[in-house]
Amino acid sequence: MNNAVSLLFFRTAAVLLIVGMFFGIYMSASGNHLAAGAHAHLNLIGFVVMSVYGIFFGLNPARSAGRLPKILWGLNTIAAVVMFPSLVLLLNGYAGLEPLVAAASFLALSGAILFAVLLFLPATR
Repeated sequence: MNNAVSLLFFRTAAVLLIVGMFFGIYMSASGNHLAAGAHAHLNLIGFVVMSVYGIFFGLNPARSAGRLPKILWGLNTIAAVVMFPSLVLLLNGYAGLEPLVAAASFLALSGAILFAVLLFLPATR
């Protein structure tokens, strides 16, 4: 069965995993591990959470209908893409980026809440 929403989550997860792995290699090669927390956040929010969402929608294609799953994808993608570089810089001394990290955190939280809502809503098909 073709499930475009599930595939969207998995494709995004794969790209973010690769970025996270490259950053991990960079940290190792440079000896600068100050941003290890950003690396962990990117792999968790960008790869693990996206993959879990992709698995869920792949196993429950009726739940992937409508706009809400794509909104969930957008919230989580924006959260990961904004949080990672701003957290890297924050952990390296740019304290002014703390509000941006906080905003991205709330986007990720909003996505988790939306996922919970999707779990409890009746399937559309």
